[in-house]
Formats: sequence, structure tokens, C-alpha cells
Amino acid sequence: MFVRLSPGQEAMWLEQQLHPGSINGGFLSVLIRGGVSGERVRAACLDVCEDHPQLRGLVVEGAEARMVIRPAPDVLQFEELELAAVPGQELSAARDWYRAHRVGPWDLTTRSPITFSLLAHGKDRHTLVVGVHHIAFDGRSKFVFARHFLRALATGPRPSRENHALPEHPAIDEELDDVVQYWLTAGLLDLPGLVLPRSAGTDEDAAVRPTPRFDLPAEHCARLRELTRRTGVSFFTGLVACAAAVLHGYGNRRFVLGIPVDTSVPGTRDHIGLQVNVVPCLMEVTPQTTFRELLAAAGEALGLVHRHRRVPFSWVLRELRRRHGVDVSQGAFDRIGVSYPSVARDLGEVAGLEFDWDFFAPNSTRSFDLILQLRREGDAAYGRLDFTPAALDQAGARRLTADLTRLLGALTDRPDAPLHTFAEPYVRPAEGPVAAGEAPPVARGSFPGLAAAAATGPALAPVAHCPVEQFLPTSAVAAYRRAGGRVLLDVVDPALGRLGGCDWRAQDPYGLRLTDPAPGRPLRVTDPEGRTLPRGIAGLLGVGDAPRPGAFRAWIDADGRVRLLGTADRVRQWVGRTLDPAEAEAVLAALPGVEEAAVVTGDGGALRVRAAVVPTAGTDADPRVWRRAVRRAWPTGWPPPTVHVLGGLPRLASGQVDGGALAAALEK
Repeated sequence: MFVRLSPGQEAMWLEQQLHPGSINGGFLSVLIRGGVSGERVRAACLDVCEDHPQLRGLVVEGAEARMVIRPAPDVLQFEELELAAVPGQELSAARDWYRAHRVGPWDLTTRSPITFSLLAHGKDRHTLVVGVHHIAFDGRSKFVFARHFLRALATGPRPSRENHALPEHPAIDEELDDVVQYWLTAGLLDLPGLVLPRSAGTDEDAAVRPTPRFDLPAEHCARLRELTRRTGVSFFTGLVACAAAVLHGYGNRRFVLGIPVDTSVPGTRDHIGLQVNVVPCLMEVTPQTTFRELLAAAGEALGLVHRHRRVPFSWVLRELRRRHGVDVSQGAFDRIGVSYPSVARDLGEVAGLEFDWDFFAPNSTRSFDLILQLRREGDAAYGRLDFTPAALDQAGARRLTADLTRLLGALTDRPDAPLHTFAEPYVRPAEGPVAAGEAPPVARGSFPGLAAAAATGPALAPVAHCPVEQFLPTSAVAAYRRAGGRVLLDVVDPALGRLGGCDWRAQDPYGLRLTDPAPGRPLRVTDPEGRTLPRGIAGLLGVGDAPRPGAFRAWIDADGRVRLLGTADRVRQWVGRTLDPAEAEAVLAALPGVEEAAVVTGDGGALRVRAAVVPTAGTDADPRVWRRAVRRAWPTGWPPPTVHVLGGLPRLASGQVDGGALAAALEK
């Protein structure tokens, strides 16, 4: 039997084709205590697959992707293995085993979307681990599976049944048009990048990592239930509002949350298959907003999610790109999701056996940079954050979950207080008094001067200076530093004066560090309105006695060290990403054979980005070679650049790159 893929399955299959190494699946497990044979468990798994056709389907490629439904015995994937585990640690051991040995790319043309591994831990202790591809299984399906599995385990195998009818998917063209029009008027191109807490830095690893489970206290949840009842919204709406308040505390004022929603209907609730969609949800929060007001705003946003629930997420991206030239495939919609699936309690029983289900296993799928998984349990709630190292490190992830727990208590205790009053600002302590009459030093050169000094080596020029905003970490400068030379970078804000200096070290992987803060000037990081941001949040660098921030972007790490980013005037916000040309210039400057590099951004409907490299003497200047090198090193999520090879960068008398002349040169 052949069936067409549903709209959601079709989108997932296309994603699999575009990224064949991706892992679009998850798993659940159940500990079985009592006398049960592997054959009995296998028969129950086979029975579930008989009842649910999509669990035994293989994708057939052609003019349109279809699924061929095969007999369950032909495609059942069932194995029995020994896995040592002490009593009480079986589920944890099974979870670690699956992630270490079974998570990997899934070829849906040769393997059905479900696998079963029965792990024997000792006498009368087994864990069944169920691996599933999301093309035929969603968050709701795990409870359907549990009920059917227990029923089959209790009653024994039944005769082979006729194939069950699969749910039909009505046309959604009109709804798709409505969703696309909504996002076209939402200002996506100017949507700012999401600001998240940092401890040290991030890397490009896309693997999904989980935090430990965190608990939301029952007394806080009780206050939230009462608040949501009075506001006329759901408990989940309250949790979404709390998550939005956490993001607001990091300086985010306008951002998108992805909300997984159930698209099943009463006739398909007992059907195992893909009936969950992810719907983007735009949130706008101001510092003056109260939590009570935020609850109402979150309720309106989630009402829109309900209206848009049947339109596949990827279809929206496709239509925005095809029909309107708006590419938001990265940035706007894939940063953070909030999940709140219902948890079934009455799953059934089997005489002589006890079961302990683990439905909260970490997800292997990279659907978002972060997904906040929340559950309600009795009077309390709990959760976990799944994240990629490209977005957060472990300390930053723990910080986010701790802030959610803290703010839930504070917000429900003072629901009518403005959100900005809940901030926990961080101001760097003063390093010491400023000597009377001391004039702050000024920058002592330019980057070309520093590069020339570095070329002579540390024996002739032991110290080289330049302003930090001109500095590029080229291979030549790094070699000079490793040979014993000192690279001193002056940080002088045009409005705030001297903020300190950087003693640059080539091995520092996370950017420029303010090693010598100006004495007597407590440094802080603020939002554009001058409100102090917490430690670990990127913003504008200012001083405690100045009401407005300065020109430099920075963040203060867990050890209180100031780490500098680019200057604020060059930053661009583009479909949910913060693009800092200084970041890209540092990456390009570090490429072998680069003497100088520059990045220019400009508008031409969509954001235009141009990269200029100046090769060192004797290096191949073939533009095709440099195009490949630049694009391999280009920061993830940026629009692809046009690449230009120049003999030198135009500079002003001060030594700074002449942006106007460079932009004109790149237009030729």
C-alpha cells in the first residue's frame, strides 16, 4: 500500500534530503520489572506496528515522495542486548547507551521509522528503548504507543489486522496565505538577534546537549495558576510569559518563540504518526510591561499560534523565500522553542509486571538552538533545556534555567511591577582611584603601524600599539606575539574617554579582553537605553557614572573580565541575527596568507555583505581561491558574501579604514 506524505512529513523528508547527516529523531524507554521474555516483548512491539501503518512505512522517492506500507514482520527492528546497571539506575544507563551507540542518521528508504532495543540488566530487570524518527512519530504518539504496548503485553498477540485508515489532510492553501501575510508585515528583516547568557564562549558544534531536570516549586506554580485563571489564560501561557520575561532580562525586546502544537482531531488522537507542528510566535516586551500585562500578551500570541497550527513551519519559510525574497531559514525562527506536551497518567497495567516510563529523554533533533521543555506534575512543574553549543555553553544553559526558576517566584509575587525592576544588574567594581591631574593616554598608532612594527620582530620593536577598533588578529601579528612581542590595544571611547587597554594574546579564543581597565571607572554593560544588563549578556560598554552607553560592544564573563566585541555603529540586525562585521573580519584576518581584511554591509532590498581580503606578498591572489577560503571560514548564519581581492585597503590619515572609499572600490 502506498500513501502520500502529509504536509508535515513532506517538509521533514525535504529537510532530510537537504541535510542527510542530520538526526531527526528521538527516543523513549520503559523499565520492566518482573518475569518477561524477550519474545513476549517483541510480540507486543510487533502488535503495535501492526496497528499503526506509518511505523512500518518506507519512503519511496519519485515525482512525489510517498510511503510504502510494508508488513510488520518484514520491517520490524528488534534487538536484545545485555547492559549492566545497578537497581535504580537502569533508565539512566539505557539513556546513555542509546545516545552513545544508536543515535545517528536515519535512512528512511531502507529502515522503518521505529526501532526497539531490549536491554537486560539482571534477573527480572529489562529496559525497552524505543528509537523513533519524527516523520511517523510525535510527542503525543509516545503515550499512544505506551497504552497499546501495555495492552498487547497483557493480552498477547492478535491475528493480523487490516490496515487502519490513515488520517486525511485537508487543503491549507488559504491558511498558508494568511500566515505568510502576517509575517510579511511583522518586520522580519529588522528582527534583532537573540541575546543569550555567555560564560566563556560558544563553538560551531550542532549536537544537542541537555541540562539536568530543574523543578519549579509548587508554591510558585500555585500563584501562577491563580494569576492565569484571573487573566483568562492557560497555565502554559503563564510559563511562556515567564520565559519571555527571562529573555527580556537579557536585553531582548522583540523575539520569536517556536511553539510545538498538536494538530490531531478526535478521530486521530489514537493514531501514531506526525500530528505536531511548530508554529512561530512573535513576542514584544518593553521594560515597563508588568507580568500581568505580559500574561495577556502571551495569551494573544498563543491564540494566533492556534489559528496557524495546521500550516507546516517549512512551508512558511518556503513561501517567504520563493514569492517574496525573504530568507529566514536561519536566525528568526530557529533560535528558541517552548514545549509543553500533555503527560498521560493512566496508561494501563499488566499483571505481575511493574513499569517505569521515561518520556523525558533528551532529543537528538536540532529543531532549535534551544528548546525549553516544560511539564506539569501535580501541583508543581519541571523542565529541561536542550541546547546546541553553537548557542550556549553549559554554564550559560544552567544560568537560563536558574533565571527561569528565580523569576517565576518573583513575577508571581509582584505581578504588577514593571519587568525592569526584576533585573539583577552587574557593575564591575572600581579598580582604584584615578591619580589627580593624570591625563588619560591616547592611542599611539594605527593598525598599519602595528603591523609594520610586528614585521620587524620583537627584537627591534618589543611593543606595538594601536586602537582596538582597528586591530586585526592576522597570522603575522600572532607570530609576533608568540615570538615575545607585546600587542597593546587602547580602548578609548569617543564619548566616555579612556576605558582601559588590552594586552592581546593570540591564544585567547573568545576575543579581546580588557586586561587593564582604567582605574576608578566601574564598567558596566547596558542596553541601548542605558539599563545595566546582567553579567554574561552582550551589550554596550559604559561606565557607572555615565547615563548613556558608549560606542563599544562587550560582555562581562563569569570571572568579571570585560570581553570586547565590535563597535556599535557597525552592527546590523538581520532576520533574527546580530551581524558584527568585526567578528567576520577577525575570522578572515586569521586565514593564512591574509595581510588585511574588511567587511562592508549595505542595503539593496536584502542585506548585502561584501568581504575584501588583501593577500600577503607572494600569496596567490586568484579570486576563485579566496572565494572558497572565505566562504569556508564565514560565520554560521550570515548571508553569503561577495568576495573581493585587493592590493590594499583605503585608509584615512588616522590609519582607520576609509569605509566610504572601500565601499566605492567594491562596487567597481
